[in-house]
Amino acid sequence: MTGGRAMAGVRWLTALVPLTSAALVTTGVLDLRAGLLVALALEAALAVLLLVEAVPFRRAYRVARRTGAGRLAAAVVGAEAVWPPVVVRLARAEVGILRLLWWAVRRREDVGPGDTALGYAGRFGVVLVVLTVLGVLETGVLHVLVLWETVRWGLVVVSVYALVWSVGFASSPRQHPHLLRDGELVLRSGHLHAFAVPLSGLVAARRSVVSDHRRTVVHDGERLVVSVMGDPNVELRLDPPVRVAGREGPVARVAFWVDDPQAVARLLHDRTVPVDH
Repeated sequence: MTGGRAMAGVRWLTALVPLTSAALVTTGVLDLRAGLLVALALEAALAVLLLVEAVPFRRAYRVARRTGAGRLAAAVVGAEAVWPPVVVRLARAEVGILRLLWWAVRRREDVGPGDTALGYAGRFGVVLVVLTVLGVLETGVLHVLVLWETVRWGLVVVSVYALVWSVGFASSPRQHPHLLRDGELVLRSGHLHAFAVPLSGLVAARRSVVSDHRRTVVHDGERLVVSVMGDPNVELRLDPPVRVAGREGPVARVAFWVDDPQAVARLLHDRTVPVDH
C-alpha cells in the first residue's frame, strides 16, 4: 500500500513539476536569476521522475503493441498506466484540440470512402463567429486596462489560449459529421462522442420536434438522443430494438439533429425495412 501511494505521488509530481516551474518564472514571484535556478532544479527532478515512470510506460506500450494497437493508441495505454486518470483526460483533450485546429487549417473531415456525410454544424457557425469576436475584444481590453505588466501579459496569454481552444472546439462538428454507411448510422457529437446505430431493424424515419434536452447525449429507456443545443429534428424507429456500443440496454428510437432534416429523413426512409407482425 505504501509503495502504491508513493508511486501515485510520483505520478502527480510528474504532472505538477512543469506547472510549478512555469508559475514561478512567469508570475514574477522570484526574480529572473532565482527563477531560472529553481526552474532548472525542478526540470532535473522531472527528468528523474520520468526515468522512474519509463519502465511501466514501456511495459504497457509493448503489451498494447503486441495486441495490435497502433503506436498512438499504445502510447495512450502507456500514459494511462503511469499518469493519474484526470491528467490523461486533460492531455487527450488538449491533443484533440490541436488536431482539430490542424484539420481546420487543412479543411479535413473525418469521412471515409463510401461514407455519406450528414452535416449538423450549421448552428455552430454563429457560435464560432461570436466566440472569435468576443475573444479578440476580451484580449484587447485586458491588454489596455490591466496595468501590472506581468499580470497583463499572463491574462493575454490565457485569453489567446482560450480563444484558440474555443475555435478548435467549435470546429469539431464540421470535421466530424454524422455518417451513413452500409448497414449503420454513425451519430457524432464533435470529436467527443460517436454511436454506431445498426439499421437492420429500421422501420420508420421522420422529422421530430421534441426538444429542450439538457444534455447533448441522453439515453432514456429505449430512446437515444444526440442533440445540438438541446434539439433533435430527426427520429428513427427500430423494430426489433438494436444494441449500440457504449449504451446499456437496447435502443428502439433514435433522435438526432442534422442541418437538412427533410432530406436526411427521406434518405433514411428509403432504407426502411418492412416488419411482418
